[in-house]
Amino acid sequence: MVQSILTNKRGQGWGLDLMAAITIFLAGVIILYVYAFNYTSGAENSLDELYYEGNLVSELILTENAFGIFSEGKINQTKLNNFNATYNAKKSMYGVKNDFYFFMENMEINGIDTKYVGKINETQTTNLMKITRLVVYKNRPTKLELYIYTE
Repeated sequence: MVQSILTNKRGQGWGLDLMAAITIFLAGVIILYVYAFNYTSGAENSLDELYYEGNLVSELILTENAFGIFSEGKINQTKLNNFNATYNAKKSMYGVKNDFYFFMENMEINGIDTKYVGKINETQTTNLMKITRLVVYKNRPTKLELYIYTE
C-alpha cells in the first residue's frame, strides 16, 4: 500500500512537468506566429500605400486642372515648367507623404534638357514603386515613368 502511494506521487510530478513544458512550448509558438503575422502585414501595408499614392499622384499629374500638366489631352509645356518649380506645393496639394519624381524621354524644362521632375533620392531607398503611363509629349507618344519611394 505504501509503495502504491509513492508510485502515484511520482507519476503526478511527471505529469505536472509535462503540462508546464507544453504550456511554455505553445506560448512560444503563439508569440512566433503573432510576430510573423505582424511583420509581414507591415511590409505589405507599406507597399500597398506606395502603390495607392503612386497611382493617385500619376492620375493627378495627368489631369487638365490646376493639379496637372495636361491640356487638351497632351502635356502642356508651360504647366510642366511650373510643376518643376512648385514640387513641394504640389506634393502637399496631392496629400501624399512620400516623395516622388517622374521623367520622360527628351523632357525639357524652360528649354533645358531635364532628366527628371520632382525630388529624387540619391541614397538607397527602403521601398520604391514605379508607375508607368503613356502620354503625348511634343506630339509623340511617350512613356512617363513615375517613381514614389520611402526613405
